[in-house]
Amino acid sequence: MKIGVRIPVYRKWCRAAEIRRIATMAENLGFDSLWVQDHLVAPMGPAEEIAVGGTSNFLKAGEGAPAAKPMSLFEYYAGDDWWLDPYVVWSYLAGITSRVTLASDILVLPYRNPVVQAKMIGTIDQLSGGRLMIGTGTGHVEAESKALGLDFAARGRMHDEYLRCIRAILAGEEASFDGEFVSFGPLRTLIRPVQQPAPPFYTGGNGPRAIRRAIELGDGWLPNAADPEGLAKGMALLESTAAEMGRTELPKVAVSLPNRIRLATPSARAGGRPLMDADAAIADLKAFEALGVDHVSIGLLMPNVDIYLEQIEFFANKVLPAFR
Repeated sequence: MKIGVRIPVYRKWCRAAEIRRIATMAENLGFDSLWVQDHLVAPMGPAEEIAVGGTSNFLKAGEGAPAAKPMSLFEYYAGDDWWLDPYVVWSYLAGITSRVTLASDILVLPYRNPVVQAKMIGTIDQLSGGRLMIGTGTGHVEAESKALGLDFAARGRMHDEYLRCIRAILAGEEASFDGEFVSFGPLRTLIRPVQQPAPPFYTGGNGPRAIRRAIELGDGWLPNAADPEGLAKGMALLESTAAEMGRTELPKVAVSLPNRIRLATPSARAGGRPLMDADAAIADLKAFEALGVDHVSIGLLMPNVDIYLEQIEFFANKVLPAFR
């Protein structure tokens, strides 16, 4: 199983120097990938107008597990959050690293024109020497979609169509497309990625529709799993849905674990989750590996860059060897 760490583009302390320190350490210590995330703005206004909807409860262990409760944007962004643009950060990472995969968990595909995104994806794949791995999402912040002039109810259809559109542009010297949201062509694409016909796309989301999207349109599925027991439910549905849809080769599965691993390093302080020793972290990740997970994105304890680097180094020395 491959393991990567997040570049916390959503922390105010995360600037160019900090990104360089994190990326350099992670690459030198043997991690497989660096992951970016995506939000554009945090609209303000009455609480009922800017609530962030709860995520699907499908991957939570147990029957009838409650869905996450809606929260205000102020709770969601946790006070000190901001967001560097993921495409720009990818470009920066392409220039300061040479080996690691550059991934996302996730890019909100409906937020940007798919023709422009195809150009950026093809360009960054070229500049990185073919190291992109793209996790895509539909988006779950209605106020953010509204600020961009997007129909929140149509975001799933947009996600599907934008994936098809981007793949069409990246696949050849010429392309045409006729869809609900975008139509063009024939035209010259003026870009080709190193990875042919395109970098791998892992479609994000925890529910049955996300699984069907991964089977129909993706190279992989990228859920944010609560626990191995819950993910096992998703894996079972992935297999049965693939058989139903006639796909013989299952999509690969990558898992986003932004909050699960908190290591007991010297400077760490326990918060909402207990701290783990190396053996506990290994056992936890081995449970995901046993389910057939191909790649994991982890977010460790990160109140500041020094503690985050301490966590990364501890993980590399004490946990990562168990997966090599």
